[in-house]
Amino acid sequence: MNESKGNDVNNDPEAENKRDSSRAAKMSTDLGASFNEQYMNINTKMKKRFMRKPNVSEATNEFIALAIQCEHSDQPAFAGHAYVGAAKCEASVGHFLGEAEHFLAAARQFMKAEKKLKSLKFYSADRENLEAAIGCYIQALNKYPEKSPIRTSILMELASDLVELNHKMEAAAYYEQALETVTESTMKTICLKHLLSLRIDSGKYDIALEIANKMVDGLNANVPEDVLAEVQVSRILLTLLVKPPEDSKPPSLKQLFIDLMNDNESDTIPLNTDLKLKLQSIIICHATGDTQALISVSADTKQFLTLQQVELLHKLISDERG
Repeated sequence: MNESKGNDVNNDPEAENKRDSSRAAKMSTDLGASFNEQYMNINTKMKKRFMRKPNVSEATNEFIALAIQCEHSDQPAFAGHAYVGAAKCEASVGHFLGEAEHFLAAARQFMKAEKKLKSLKFYSADRENLEAAIGCYIQALNKYPEKSPIRTSILMELASDLVELNHKMEAAAYYEQALETVTESTMKTICLKHLLSLRIDSGKYDIALEIANKMVDGLNANVPEDVLAEVQVSRILLTLLVKPPEDSKPPSLKQLFIDLMNDNESDTIPLNTDLKLKLQSIIICHATGDTQALISVSADTKQFLTLQQVELLHKLISDERG
């Protein structure tokens, strides 16, 4: 009789659920247990309950607890996998915003793992962590509406991480995707500025000039003067490098050179007098082919330029010498 009661207890689903929860809680706090053991324990529990209604919320919390444990142990790749587990749990019950949140957390952990490898000067040929990060970022952003500002933020975050890892061509592609979704003018300006910088760094001067032209033609009155000034100086140097045909120049670019060379006052060129004079000299030296004079005036101009603009000036001198 007692044996029969014992069997009834063992077959009681509620009692089994309590025992599973107790074992999972113990395992989630046992720092000696391996990640795989804990991860598989949670998955196994879900499979055991597949024929019944699984406690998805409990499993999600256990995956998150495991992820946090891995973060504290400085194991970001493992944390990323655990957050993916949590995302899949949320997806199984249609909690798409929760799914997106956990995929985003996973992406950041995989990206952290990739940066950690880079800091150790260890490069993975298959880019396992990086590809996992990109995949999770894409999974996350696809859960939001097409024109959602969150999509734009996710794309810009991914692009910024890729720049930090020196994958600049890939980063440019994601900034371009962000431009397709952005609606707010300040965010658009920031995105274009990053894209302009990347195209200059990669030597795509013709594309960079197109971006700079688009920035100026699309800027509103609220853009800070320092941003406008930087873009205008870059436009001047890029134009001297690219040498676009006169009929292909947008009106704003033609007007920029007219105002600069004729000392016309204009809100579109908020440059100090010294820089204006230096730029006038650079344009004249370039037009006359006086390389030595160009070298001399460039040396005095560098103090007014960004590092990237100095590189453009060096490239201009190099081309003149060539």
